[in-house]
Amino acid sequence: MKSIKMLGHAALAALMAMAFVGASSATASTHLCKTDESSCAAANIITHVHETSVGKASLLASPEVQCGGDLFLGEVVGEGEAGQLEIEGNFTYSSCGSGCTVTEQSATSIIEIEKVGHETGAVVGEAEVHVNCTGINCWYSGKELAGTAKGPLLSAQTPDNGEVSRQEQIFHKVKGFFCPSTFEFDLTTTPLSATYITE
Repeated sequence: MKSIKMLGHAALAALMAMAFVGASSATASTHLCKTDESSCAAANIITHVHETSVGKASLLASPEVQCGGDLFLGEVVGEGEAGQLEIEGNFTYSSCGSGCTVTEQSATSIIEIEKVGHETGAVVGEAEVHVNCTGINCWYSGKELAGTAKGPLLSAQTPDNGEVSRQEQIFHKVKGFFCPSTFEFDLTTTPLSATYITE
């Protein structure tokens, strides 16, 4: 009887421990931080995001459309259910070749970042763009656009403020004539100031 009671207490303790771990992981949240610290102090949490492109953004292969000097401006608006950091903002595409212009159509682009390792975050976003070239007028939508964020300690960019890389992400045509049904989107951006990925 005593062993049964002890087993019951052990099982209860194990359940409580699992509940505690579950609650801890559920409340863990991702932050962008001005300094390299494991737990970002409130005074160092970044709430405004300003990034510029590294090289050129590639949007269409036929015709080839590449834009340079692209910008992203966004604001941290909160946390998702699983602790992801939610950012709302806008991309601006400039210096596009082939006589083309690219403009964002969605009111805001939504981006989520979740820390998945040391100075590394998984990025998921969505956006809508209008590509206007001579004889081609196309609208596209991108959902579940995945990328990888790296903080200054892992970034390969100069200056080493960090980076977000999105490669071979698919946009689908919404409307337009003589438009490819899809295109692969490549873009790497870097923040204007050091941005560490912390919890």
